[in-house]
Amino acid sequence: MKLERFKQRDPKKIGVIVFTVACILLIAGLFFYTSFASFEVKQDFNIINGTVGDPGDLYFAFYVDNVISKTMPQKGEGYVIDTEKTTCNNGASVEFNTDDWSIKVLNMTTSRTKCTLYFKKETIEDVILENADPTEIAYDKTADNNLRYIGANPNNYVSFNNELWRIIGTFNNIDDGTGKKETRLKIIRDEPYNESIAWDSSGQNNWTQASLQKELNGTYLNTIQSSYKDMIGDAKWNIGGHSTNSATTLEFYTAERSTVVYNNNPYTWIGKIGLMYPSDYGYATSGGSKADRNVCLNEDIYNWYNSDLNDCSNNNWLYKEDADQWTLTPQTSFNRVFFIDNDKRVFDTTPDMISEDMVFGLSASPVIYLSSSVKISGGTGSSSDPFKLSL
Repeated sequence: MKLERFKQRDPKKIGVIVFTVACILLIAGLFFYTSFASFEVKQDFNIINGTVGDPGDLYFAFYVDNVISKTMPQKGEGYVIDTEKTTCNNGASVEFNTDDWSIKVLNMTTSRTKCTLYFKKETIEDVILENADPTEIAYDKTADNNLRYIGANPNNYVSFNNELWRIIGTFNNIDDGTGKKETRLKIIRDEPYNESIAWDSSGQNNWTQASLQKELNGTYLNTIQSSYKDMIGDAKWNIGGHSTNSATTLEFYTAERSTVVYNNNPYTWIGKIGLMYPSDYGYATSGGSKADRNVCLNEDIYNWYNSDLNDCSNNNWLYKEDADQWTLTPQTSFNRVFFIDNDKRVFDTTPDMISEDMVFGLSASPVIYLSSSVKISGGTGSSSDPFKLSL
């Protein structure tokens, strides 16, 4: 009634209205409008036509999977904000709070500021980046640029098969054996499957026929509960080798993916369970004050036993001072296989060796590339509260 009387008095214009805007959806532009300004906004409205003269101080455009949307995704729908694409004009920027799913605009000094927010499906890498201490993760800067856990004891524990495993990292361009390449989570069992076992009892460094490969993908695989076995995906494992112990982490990484092998052995293998690579060990270091990560990565891993490089292994969660550990990688000059010895180095020995120094046996810890559909659904990554997995 009051509005009708007002219209009769002045049907074309109402006075200036002082207000604070909460949300107005502009149908024509598909923009979501709100104001976070701490000052009063004054605006002329045309009540009769039901339209707003201009968008006001701040307005948003939402893109979901690169398609414009009237609204942004709701929390729990599996989306995250794409910080690389999200922008504002007029020098402003967006800070997105994932806990309460709210937007905060920073450095807004000019009216009619527009922020365009992009949302993408959350990946396993996004989850790790969101939850990890920045000092416990690092990109390896290889051609694949995998994200890895580093340091003496990062929070990378995960519950798998009701056992404690640890996340090596997220790995890009992993072939599932059909040519389809995906980003997948790579995990290693915290405790070895066997603390003293031959890589191949017949003494050959051909992983496709090795006795350990057959045992891990036969006897051991059959002990994994079906709900977890469904999470394991086939992968094309690179089994190229290196000709010497003296190699940096990147040189091992490159050699592992090469076609150089011993005695014309295969250089790839499709299967479910493998072992860690020498490069996995190398890239797991964070280094320290005496030898930082860059120093460690630019030094031959064989030299890590030197006292001035102790930081490389002491701040490396894959190093075990009470075990020698088999790797997947063969030596190419001789019929031998690389392992991580308890003296911090990458070394090589014959495939049928069980105990290198008659004190520690050569142990084997299973490594798996989980299916790309596996998600982290809970936990903090600590040993007491490991990450939980789901499909």
